[in-house]
Amino acid sequence: MASSSYGMTLAGFIPKRLADIQNDMNASIALIVDPHTGEYPFQNVTDDAVLQQVVGVFASALEEAWEAAYEASVQFDPQKNTGAGQSGTVQLNAITRKAGTKTILTFDLTGTPGVLVPAGALIASASGETAYALQENVIFPAVVEGQRTSHTTARGVCTEYGAFDPGPGTVNTIQTPVAGWFNASNTATESIGTAQETDEELRKRQQRSTQLTSYRQIDAIYASVLAVEGVTYCRAYQNATAYPVDDRGIPFKEVAVVAEGGDPAAITDALFLRFPVGVIGHGSISITKYDQQGVGYPISFSRPTPIPVYVNVIVEITNRSEFPDNGIQLIKEAIVAYAQYGDTSNTEGFPPGEDVIRTRLYTPINSIAGHEIILCEIGTAQGSLSEENIPIAWNQVATFDVGDITVTVRGQ
Repeated sequence: MASSSYGMTLAGFIPKRLADIQNDMNASIALIVDPHTGEYPFQNVTDDAVLQQVVGVFASALEEAWEAAYEASVQFDPQKNTGAGQSGTVQLNAITRKAGTKTILTFDLTGTPGVLVPAGALIASASGETAYALQENVIFPAVVEGQRTSHTTARGVCTEYGAFDPGPGTVNTIQTPVAGWFNASNTATESIGTAQETDEELRKRQQRSTQLTSYRQIDAIYASVLAVEGVTYCRAYQNATAYPVDDRGIPFKEVAVVAEGGDPAAITDALFLRFPVGVIGHGSISITKYDQQGVGYPISFSRPTPIPVYVNVIVEITNRSEFPDNGIQLIKEAIVAYAQYGDTSNTEGFPPGEDVIRTRLYTPINSIAGHEIILCEIGTAQGSLSEENIPIAWNQVATFDVGDITVTVRGQ
């Protein structure tokens, strides 16, 4: 039986640890009395190796039961539930987990005329990490006299969900041997798959959906845009005090939304439903929406204006054995990867409206071992780099490209 320290408490469900289970079992066994002699045969229970193995077997099973009870206890907690429990709970918010899709490739097959390759036959990448199953039976066609092999095309579906996009000719290992089937090679990608929505991604989307009914209008506007399919980033700004415009150029009593991704028509639909009376939005993209009386309103929002950032880095090798041969390329790729960002709940990268702080680039540069940084300059034009930060306006976004990054290595 659960004590006041374990099980469902005022602080939530607290599972019993394996060590505590074993201690409690040993204490109970030590109290066993021989009904004939009145003796306690297991006073030294911890010294009995065989008995302790038996205790361990039962204790492990009880630990699993405690863990299962804990998992069940949090399945209705939107901050902790996972898996199937989470998938069921979010339906209370009228949303469902986004299912993953599988990559589909086109293959060129070579084999003996008349040979049948069955549906489901597998072709794998050279590394064997991913495999593709043929969608239907394939029969090699007849050829002109004198030819011994024939070619045909087929479609293969990845056996795993995810955004796999292999290069042509890289999926070429036959994993299902068939007599008369000689070669296979992918020639094109018909569609790139997507991974199933993770627990954390679904949790964020559920939180956004609850904000749609927010009492603060600006929060509801922000949440409604983030809920639009394909939107990857959104910020909603308002000018509630400055007349006629504020220092950002936003008119008095207006809302300016900056969004990346998503269909413009769907975004303006969401804004039209959430904007209060008198607000039509301030931005560079405008689509007219009509109310039930047929009156049109130009609903506006903006896409962030890209500001290319140029980077010049000089490093000096301190340990040649640690610095990779392709270190220059790795440093460039690390900088670009570091600059990427997610939605507004993600603090990484340089999202729209965030200044480029030069010293933050030291993190990706130093992720490549074996060197020290001598110089790091940035700028918005190749000929005007400096060690100053780059200011980014609220409706702009800093962009990084490998081709705009120069890395010089000393001491090679």
